[in-house]
Amino acid sequence: MKNKQKTKNTKPETELEQTSVATDENTVTKGDTAEIVVEDTGSKKSNKVINTVINVVLIVAIVIAAICTYVSFVTTSGNGVPSIFGLRLLSIQTDSMYPAIHSGDLIIDTAIDDPAELRKNDVITFWTVINGERVLNTHRIENIYNGGDYLIFETKGDANKQVDPLTVHESELVGKYKFRIPGVGKVFDYLQETEGFLLIVVIPVLIFFIYHLIQFFRVLFEYQNIKNRIKFEQEQNQREDDAKEKEAVASKEAERAAIEAELREKLKAELLESMKAEAEAEKAKLSESDVATEPPTVSDENKED
Repeated sequence: MKNKQKTKNTKPETELEQTSVATDENTVTKGDTAEIVVEDTGSKKSNKVINTVINVVLIVAIVIAAICTYVSFVTTSGNGVPSIFGLRLLSIQTDSMYPAIHSGDLIIDTAIDDPAELRKNDVITFWTVINGERVLNTHRIENIYNGGDYLIFETKGDANKQVDPLTVHESELVGKYKFRIPGVGKVFDYLQETEGFLLIVVIPVLIFFIYHLIQFFRVLFEYQNIKNRIKFEQEQNQREDDAKEKEAVASKEAERAAIEAELREKLKAELLESMKAEAEAEKAKLSESDVATEPPTVSDENKED
């Protein structure tokens, strides 16, 4: 049976003392406050875990998208086979190398710098023709022939009874098999289909950007709310300061008016007292003047004489 391994480009709950603080309308307890704080902390932790999971999943999707794009559309080396840092990622399509390699596996090949270093039983990937179509094939080396200036390799699938009908020229070599990742080849095959690439890569990436866009506007709105709240508190504090200042000015004015009234009353009393004293002094002077100017009286005896 021929091995048609056609490869595709891989793209503390603690008891709290209930200390009551009485207010005019209701009662607020420290225990209630602690419960609110605990619930708020738990909610924040839950949101943090959800955000972390979403970020990890979406970052993985972005990495896969980047690899698929890089492999499928950017880099090609080693006879047209996509390569990442010298590694060839190839998806296995048949079980011709079973049990060493299974259909649906993703195999990793390394570049072959010198074909002469290859030995019998090494597993290689190479270009060949199967049913009139040029495809990639991964089989084991059965024999190596020296063609003079080049080497010829005879290959065979582990599950096949016969060697491959076509030998492999060294110029058709693509890579040497290193290891496999079971089942991942199917994923990469699906990713290269329009539906798979859309569902596994495009949509998660789109969700990633929409999610972070929402987060951005959410943070922006929160920042704006905090800014407005701070501004409101500053204005409220300013109003309170102005009211206190006006109250202090009014208090000083009232105090000054009281002092002025007291001084006026005192001055008035002193003035009245001074005027009274002056009037009494004037009256006394007038009395003394009247006594001094009164003529002497003649007695009765002098009259008889």
